[in-house]
Formats: sequence, C-alpha cells, structure tokens
Amino acid sequence: MVIAITGFIGVLVGAILVYFGMAIQMRHLENKEQRRRELELKVKEIETLNQLNKKINEILQKRASLLEEYVSFDAFDDCYITIDDFAYLQSFSAQNNFYLPNYILDELFQNIAHRKVILSPDETMKIGGYAYKGGRVILENFTDNLTAMINEKKSQLKNTTRQPIGFFSKDDVWS
Repeated sequence: MVIAITGFIGVLVGAILVYFGMAIQMRHLENKEQRRRELELKVKEIETLNQLNKKINEILQKRASLLEEYVSFDAFDDCYITIDDFAYLQSFSAQNNFYLPNYILDELFQNIAHRKVILSPDETMKIGGYAYKGGRVILENFTDNLTAMINEKKSQLKNTTRQPIGFFSKDDVWS
C-alpha cells in the first residue's frame, strides 16, 4: 500500500513538472509569435512610408517644363500634380490607412487643398492636372516628416530585434 501511494505521489509530481514545463514553453512560443508579428508590422509600416515618400518625391521631380500653359503660374515654390498622381495618392492613403499615420495625411490633403490654383476645367484638362501655389514647400516638408518617421521606425525595429526573447518575462508572477 505504501508503494502504491509513493508511486501515485511520484506520478502527480511528474505531471505537475510536465505541466509547468509545457506552460513555460507555450508562453515562450507565444512571445516569439507576438514578436514576429510586431516585427512584420513595423517592416510593413516602413515599406509603406517608403513607397509614399518615393511617390511624393517623384511628384516633386516632375516639372511641367514642356507645357507653356503652366509657365503662366509657375514659380519655384508652386507644385503641379497630375490627376493620376493625385488619385494615386488618395487611393494609396485609403488602402494603406492601417500602416500610415492618418493625421499627417489629413493635414497634407488639407494644406494642399487650400493652395489649389483655381483654373477653368478646360485649363485643367489642357495641363492634365492641378497646380498648387506654394505646394512644393508643403510636399517637401511632408517628405522630410516621412523621412524622419521612417528613421524613427527603423530605430524602433533595431531596438525590438536586439531584445532577447526569454522563457520568463517581467510580467510573470508565480504566486
């Protein structure tokens, strides 16, 4: 009878040890998966910000020097955005709103809308887009903000990847 009770106690102790071992391993795997998802999200945010920055820089590099109609209101700080580019920016920001900071995009579209040059529909059709007085400065500031955000996200990504994933976290309380 003593042998049976001793054996039963040994089985219970073994089961408790296995349970705690499995709980620790499951917590470690959950932490790894959560960290992997965080890293994927940060990388996707960086890629999306980079794509938007490239498109804004592409718009800034387009100077409609071939259009004589554009020369009448062309100044160094004016900006010309084709209808296609404007539609692309709006659809890109709508499709990627989960990865982009909405307040910056809202501010950009609001600021640039106030500087839109009023042209007749025929003039807009001739030049194929919209002109913005002083819009170049707004877009350049926007690309500077995007570049700063990209660098900040990259540093956050580096800090996240340097942190080791341990079996025990600071939040574990074994009481």
